[in-house]
Amino acid sequence: MSEARLAASERRLHLLIVLNIAVLVAIASATCRTTAANDTKPQVLTVAEVDIVDAHGVIRARLGADLPDAVLNGKRVPRQQKPSGLLLYDDTGQERGGYVTFTPGRQVALTLDARDRPGQVAILVADPDGASALTLSNGNDLVELRTDEELGPSVHVTKNSRVAFHQPPQALDRIVKSEMCTELRGALKSMTRDQVLTFCRQRASEEACQACLGE
Repeated sequence: MSEARLAASERRLHLLIVLNIAVLVAIASATCRTTAANDTKPQVLTVAEVDIVDAHGVIRARLGADLPDAVLNGKRVPRQQKPSGLLLYDDTGQERGGYVTFTPGRQVALTLDARDRPGQVAILVADPDGASALTLSNGNDLVELRTDEELGPSVHVTKNSRVAFHQPPQALDRIVKSEMCTELRGALKSMTRDQVLTFCRQRASEEACQACLGE
C-alpha cells in the first residue's frame, strides 16, 4: 500500500471515530435532558399573601393567611373572626365575597356580599362539628336551609324580620334546653328582648323563640 493510500485510510478512520463520538455525545446529552425534565419537581412558593390586580392596579383577588378587615364605602368594618383564604373584589376595590376559613371558630365558608351594605347576602358555611347551613338574605328577608345535631334539619323563612315559615315544627322542650336558647337568655343581660327576638327569629320559629325567652 502506498503512503498516500495509507494516509487517506487513516484520515477516513479518524473521521469515522470523530463522527461516532459526536453521535454518542448527542445521545447522552438528550438522555440527560429527558431525565432532568422527568426528575424536576414542582416548586413550592411560600408566601403570606398574594394580591391579584387588574390593568388599573385595582386589587381584584387576595389570597392570604391573615386577611384584612372589610372596607365599606371607605370605612373599615371589623370582622367578628379572622379569615384566611381567598377574598374577591369588584372593579372599584369593594369586597364582594370569598372562600375562607375562620379563626378561632374553624368554620369554612363561601360568602357573597352586596355592593352597598355590610354583611353577606349569601353564605354557605360548615362548622367543624359537622353542622352546615345555606343562607340567602335581602335586607330583613331571609331563607335558610340548615342541619345540625342540636336542632336537627330545618327550612326557615323570615319576612321583614318576622318568621313566615319553619319546617319541621320544633319541639319546644328541646329548644328551651338547647345551647342556642341558653345563649339567647344570656344576651338579655345586655340587649333588649326585641333585639334578642330578632336574632332568634333568624334561626327558629316564633313559638320556639317565645318559649325560649319566656314571658
